[in-house]
Amino acid sequence: MPLVVMCGGPSCGKTRRTKELVKYLKEHHPKTNVIVVSDVNLDRNSVYADSRKEISVRGALKSGVERDLAENTIVIVDSLNYIKGFRYELHCVTKYTRTTHCVIHCAASNEEMNHFNKLKEENEQYSQDILEALMQRFETPNSMARWDSPLFTVNAGDKMQMDEICDAIFKKTKQKPNLSTQNPPLMSPTFVYEADKILQGIGASILAAQKTSGPGEVVLLPGTNETYTISDKVTVADMRRQRKQFLIYLRANPVADISHVPKTFLYFLSNSVS
Repeated sequence: MPLVVMCGGPSCGKTRRTKELVKYLKEHHPKTNVIVVSDVNLDRNSVYADSRKEISVRGALKSGVERDLAENTIVIVDSLNYIKGFRYELHCVTKYTRTTHCVIHCAASNEEMNHFNKLKEENEQYSQDILEALMQRFETPNSMARWDSPLFTVNAGDKMQMDEICDAIFKKTKQKPNLSTQNPPLMSPTFVYEADKILQGIGASILAAQKTSGPGEVVLLPGTNETYTISDKVTVADMRRQRKQFLIYLRANPVADISHVPKTFLYFLSNSVS
């Protein structure tokens, strides 16, 4: 059954909108089970100040979606979902589960988000530094992108387009899986070994590039068609740890072909050190 992805900046009203949608669905579609996958009980300031914690939270949200998407169940993801790459991952889940989905953007100005944040209980507020950082990081959904479509934008003072949202998730043609979203075959016994060799080469190239390139510079990684943007300096120990974590991830989420490893690892790495 359908997936509804809420997204928006910090303190923009996503949880309030989620509750409105849950209430409407229970009243108008009483035979449908509604499950909310949320991060509202987390220490947000701690999570969003630490990229590793944030990656872990996104992983838990995605796992919750994969677990709960079932017949006669609507799953609503109540979280910032501010990274378009993560919204794409959720879109892929709907493709291999062959269900519908939509994105609801709870739009608010920076002034409104600041105001709404101050109205919260003190222990639920974002710190000013985290609030401003998340405002800057937010990647606005684009209705032209398939992972952000259909898109419903709801401004702070607007009513939600409940009928249109329900039409999108109940009547729209279900997603068709393609090669990129089909469950890949089991890895060969040598796959992890070969992948690790590739990762070691990428790691060595990045560490070498850091010595001659500054933050923000883009470097082409030898032996691949991929580029990497130098950000915070990654140490040898950091790179070793990221490589091990990625191999654990790869065992649980195998890619269809060894040639996909460099791009997938660089996405993983950029989100870990950004």
